[in-house]
Parts: sequence; C-alpha cells; structure tokens
Amino acid sequence: MMNDSADIKTAAARLQSALRSLEDTLNPIVSRVSDLEKIAKQAETFGEDRAQLATLLDESTAKEAKFADREAQFNALAESSAKELDDIITQVQRALAGPSKGAL
Repeated sequence: MMNDSADIKTAAARLQSALRSLEDTLNPIVSRVSDLEKIAKQAETFGEDRAQLATLLDESTAKEAKFADREAQFNALAESSAKELDDIITQVQRALAGPSKGAL
C-alpha cells in the first residue's frame, strides 16, 4: 500500500511538472495572441479612420467643385458687369461730348 501511495505522489509530481511545462510553453503563445489581437484592433481602427477620412475627402472635393462653379459664375457676372459699365461710361462720354462738338 505504501508503494501505491508513493506511486501516486510521483505521478502527481510528474503531472504538476508537466502542467508547469505546458504553462511555460503556452505563455508566449498566449502573449503573442494578445499582441496580435491588439494589432488587429489597431488595424480595424485605422480602417475606420481611413473610411472617415475618405468620406471627408469626398465631401471636400464636392465642395471644391461647387465653389469652382460659383467662382466661374461670379467671374462671368463680373465680366458682364464690367462690360455694361464700360458701355455706360462710353454713352455718358458721348452724351457729354456730343453737344459741344455739334455746336462748333
């Protein structure tokens, strides 16, 4: 009976040793998995940030096109207004110069 007890203690010690060895082997793997999970989370966050930035870029591009169109309209209006002012100035100059030239 003593022999069985010693065998059980030996088996328990060997089991404990095997469990420690397994734990020592698994710790770096668990640590690496944890690191990989962190990297995956960062990649997911970067992906979300990238999508958000792409949306902002698209919105900015649309606004830029809208502003370019407004600028073209403003330039056309300014050119038209300048031409009308030139025509009015010319008419006023003719009106002021006309009677004195005709009187001479």
